[in-house]
Amino acid sequence: MKTGTGRFFDFRLPALPVKTAWTLFFLGAAALLLQAPAEAGQSTVRLRTADGCSLEAFYLAPSSGAFVLVNVHGLGSDKNEWAPFQKELEKAGFGYLSLDLRGHGGSRTCRGKDADYRNFSAADWAAASGDIEAAAAWLKKKGLPPGRQVFCGASVGANLALKAAAEGKLKPAALVLLSAGLEYAGIRADAYLPRAPKRVLLLAAGDDPYAWRSAVLMSELAGKHGLKLSAFDGGLGHGVNMFKTPGTAGKVIDWLRGR
Repeated sequence: MKTGTGRFFDFRLPALPVKTAWTLFFLGAAALLLQAPAEAGQSTVRLRTADGCSLEAFYLAPSSGAFVLVNVHGLGSDKNEWAPFQKELEKAGFGYLSLDLRGHGGSRTCRGKDADYRNFSAADWAAASGDIEAAAAWLKKKGLPPGRQVFCGASVGANLALKAAAEGKLKPAALVLLSAGLEYAGIRADAYLPRAPKRVLLLAAGDDPYAWRSAVLMSELAGKHGLKLSAFDGGLGHGVNMFKTPGTAGKVIDWLRGR
């Protein structure tokens, strides 16, 4: 089945029980806990959300005129999971602001209290899209307006990036969604996709059935709302693990360049 400018192969997987979908979600998140040394030229920065959370992030400025990606990790992971992709972005001249979401990594304080994602309610997860809105505002102050920003999320980070793009005052130029789900942590894709930017890229892997099925159904929904959505087979794995498949990062970069 063709979707946008990309392609998904025939989808014949059965609907997964909720318990199975969440098991895959948590197992995928656990596999993403990567530790990496700091990149040359990269700085560690702190920013504050409108509701009082202190966030830590890695920042690399883009080349003149290039996009900067706001990278949003999966559940239980942190900004280090983006290290391999960050190297490819730097080579291509793109910048990045890779966040530690509230309750993760170096972002453990909200309103003067300890924050831990393991104790989050549905309301806490819904509020986490404000972290991405804060990142967009921080970049704007750095002279990087929304038209040069791309929100890029993995797993629950993809759903949060979609929510932030739909609800936030600062609208990114595009969205890159890795292993997005129809619903993660109470964040439903169908509630926000109709208000997404006109350019959206979905990636999912065939060995990740919930994300694959979600991508197909999101592609169909996007078509009903006139979105310019592209969908690519990400190879293998969940979230950023798809970047281990040769060529997957290149697909994203080529798409960002409009190829």
